[in-house]
Amino acid sequence: MLLQHVGFLVIGVLICMNSSAQKTSERGERVDKSAPIVGRVLAEIGSLAFGAGLGPKYTTFIFGVEKDGVIAPVKVSYAFFKSQGPPPDSFFDHSKLYKLEALREPKCDETLSSLAQIKNVDESGKPLPPTNVLRLLDGAPKELLKPDLVLPCYVLRAGKYKLISQEKPNR
Repeated sequence: MLLQHVGFLVIGVLICMNSSAQKTSERGERVDKSAPIVGRVLAEIGSLAFGAGLGPKYTTFIFGVEKDGVIAPVKVSYAFFKSQGPPPDSFFDHSKLYKLEALREPKCDETLSSLAQIKNVDESGKPLPPTNVLRLLDGAPKELLKPDLVLPCYVLRAGKYKLISQEKPNR
């Protein structure tokens, strides 16, 4: 049954990710919605990398955008091809400050609770306890991650991030 729910999750991610990361201007020109965001990784979403066919695969994490002393959690779907691979384990370190060249994608916004847990059912369809797939990184501020918080979604392509510094975050 867990595989069935993972399958539904994969379908949802694929639908979300298949939407274009570019929009059309009033004159019919393509407009890139890329915007650099600066901050730290707050949490990993423990799941398989998703993707089908020849397109990219995706993995997801929670990123804390830091601006004017305020930290705003966002969902980041990291898109990569098999030859590129997902971000290295060393990427998931809250002490590292990153600049991400990410694309805002409102169609895949979701609550933290829907992202952090996978619903499970038995063979008869009876609900089972959910599986928690959220792993908060050491040093990340736990109080920012409220279950009903709607996380704005960004798509980050492989290699479109830069380490700015490694230091203790200001809190």
